Amino acid sequence: MKNYFLTISLLFTFLVSAQSDTNVEEQQTSINFLLPGVVYEAGVSKNATVTGEFTIGFAYRESFNVDGFGIYPIGKLQYRHYYNFERRLKKGKRISGNTGNYIAPTFGIQGGNPIIGDLEFASNYSSGFGVVYGIQRTAPKGFQFRIEAGPGVFFDEFGTEFGINLSAKLGWVLGRRNKN
Repeated sequence: MKNYFLTISLLFTFLVSAQSDTNVEEQQTSINFLLPGVVYEAGVSKNATVTGEFTIGFAYRESFNVDGFGIYPIGKLQYRHYYNFERRLKKGKRISGNTGNYIAPTFGIQGGNPIIGDLEFASNYSSGFGVVYGIQRTAPKGFQFRIEAGPGVFFDEFGTEFGINLSAKLGWVLGRRNKN
């Protein structure tokens, strides 16, 4: 038990000290208008964030025995590493609002029954994990867009499939941002 508290204390100390000289926002909340949702992003190191997202997602499937679409509730977690902040700063470009390109391991879970649509899955949930390449831009007034894509593995209680993670966000950052 002592080792558990020691590990947590060291991790907390590392995270707090890592925040003293960062390029990322300490914390940032944004809303998505394209498909309604909320994204919370917290800085964990100089160029990395942990992101939690609750959104409404779209699925389309066309195969020999099932065709349809659906809109589903989705929860997603990411660890984003922004790799081009230094280059953007050298070119005189902004990084405010975590404006940059990133690579992120991603985990998501979605409900099996659509809120809207006719594509009902046999399982009660669907999960996936993978790695995405993303581009995020935040304008000075808070307007934000994000596009990300990458390979993924999707699974439920009946099977596993390989596919592509695609995500697009069009929204607004709430609150203040760094001036970089």
